Amino acid sequence: MSLALFDLDHTLLDGDSNTLWLDYLVDHGHLPADVRRQQADFASLYVAEKLDIADYLSFQLQLLTQRPLAEWLPVRAEFLAARIVPRVCRQAWDTLAAHRARGHRLLIITATHSFLSEAIGQLFGLPVIAPQAETRDGYLSGRIMGPICFREQKISCLAAWLANAGLSDELPGVCHFYSDSANDLPLLTAVSHPVAVNPDTRLDAFARQHGWRILSWRCA
Repeated sequence: MSLALFDLDHTLLDGDSNTLWLDYLVDHGHLPADVRRQQADFASLYVAEKLDIADYLSFQLQLLTQRPLAEWLPVRAEFLAARIVPRVCRQAWDTLAAHRARGHRLLIITATHSFLSEAIGQLFGLPVIAPQAETRDGYLSGRIMGPICFREQKISCLAAWLANAGLSDELPGVCHFYSDSANDLPLLTAVSHPVAVNPDTRLDAFARQHGWRILSWRCA
């Protein structure tokens, strides 16, 4: 078996799904405008590799706890059509198709919570490994169930997913991973075929030093 793994934000998507989602909710009157500033503060910490991922996921999910899940689902569907579909570039679609043609098993692996990422995964027809948003009595609880798929934890979350799928929990000999962020260096350095897509400054430098492929997937 050969794997092709894809990060979500700034990789398969030309943009960040969390930011796009909160912007959409503010624009349509679902959330107050100061949410944008809070999101920008978290984004700065992420770029600096100083993000407390548990705090960030709690911030994202707590915003959604006051309304039943049934009310959020149509909002999410409208958001996907309006803000996500236009952010998937031709190069991303072509790369997915090329891996499928080679018989590779494709997965999205992301730190974006499952309420967003699994819905986006359905657009691609791909399974998603992501932090699992807990639901209780028809509401998002604001909490994550289980491990958080971020930095080093992406490796263990991938191993658990492979084991649950009845496969070896060891990385296969041929394993591609596409990502934009230095936060993903633990998994990028563990696979046989790391690829930097729209890389941040640190990942760009690391990829050039180690002779990795560097790609630009932009929609504009």
